[in-house]
Amino acid sequence: MNPSDSHGTGDPGAGDDQAGTPRPELPEMTRERARSERRDLDLERGEPVAGGMGRADSPRALRPYARPLGEWPTRPRILVTNDDGVESRGLLALKQALDPIGDVTVVAPDTNQSTVGHQKTLMRPLRVRERQLADGSQAWSIDGSPTDAVSLAFLGYFDHRFDLVASGINYGANLGDDITYSGTVSAAMEAVINGCPAFAISQEYYEHPDFALAALAARVVARNILEHGLAPGELVNVNVPAVDPDEFAGFEVTRLGKRIYQDELIERRDPRGLPYFWIGGPPPSGLAIAGTDFHAVINRKVAITPIHLDLTGRSLLRRLKTWRWEMDEDPDQAI
Repeated sequence: MNPSDSHGTGDPGAGDDQAGTPRPELPEMTRERARSERRDLDLERGEPVAGGMGRADSPRALRPYARPLGEWPTRPRILVTNDDGVESRGLLALKQALDPIGDVTVVAPDTNQSTVGHQKTLMRPLRVRERQLADGSQAWSIDGSPTDAVSLAFLGYFDHRFDLVASGINYGANLGDDITYSGTVSAAMEAVINGCPAFAISQEYYEHPDFALAALAARVVARNILEHGLAPGELVNVNVPAVDPDEFAGFEVTRLGKRIYQDELIERRDPRGLPYFWIGGPPPSGLAIAGTDFHAVINRKVAITPIHLDLTGRSLLRRLKTWRWEMDEDPDQAI
């Protein structure tokens, strides 16, 4: 429902005035009137009203909680999701890695949702199914995106709060520019938008990936976040090399690197002779610059990359303030 819909089709006071004289009904709410009332409410509250209304007793109101695991009064509640789908072996590996340190709830898309980014389903209903993972444990699947899966949990489906969201283990690394496409990373972002600490974890992809190292890394990351906490707007992006644990070269805290994409537009013809297209090409490469996530992974290290949802370009912000921001009185003389 649009927030403005709650105002109905006329003013609450429409009908009789104080003197008892009938007043004409106001016309149905126009788009501009809805915008105006929305702006007034935004100004009154000091912030936009899209989304939750700050309900202190709702599952969206999460506890800012960080301390050594042995000092938690109850086991942390951990939400596990992914973008490869509920049947992914990476999802199961992540769930099993975090079982020893918290009470894990699994909710994930029912089909592969790779590269959907931060897609959120608003124009159709969502359906949820109870599932059973390969180890016999309970899970839930949703016929939507990774963001939908996280939204489901934070809008109250499970009737309890979460202390951490873990997204993955993804088939294929999410390095550098990949995070703008990644459903795995977007699921973690959705958790952060809802005030919950989160991390995304991905592994280099080969034909038969072994998630042993990634599972161990996930447990280390989860423990650190639960014990030290993250500030609002922060999440951690983790990338794991496809090597055995005994070939692992350590953890490295990195910055985002630069991906080199080699996408190709491939045109084909259907049986009726009509063209259709694939976006294909070889896997992306990257610039092996020391200190970046890409450089760490190709050197057999687990890359730990801090991400912040504030995407403001600080240097451009300063430059834009030096430009002339005035309407031209005579548009014909603007050039």
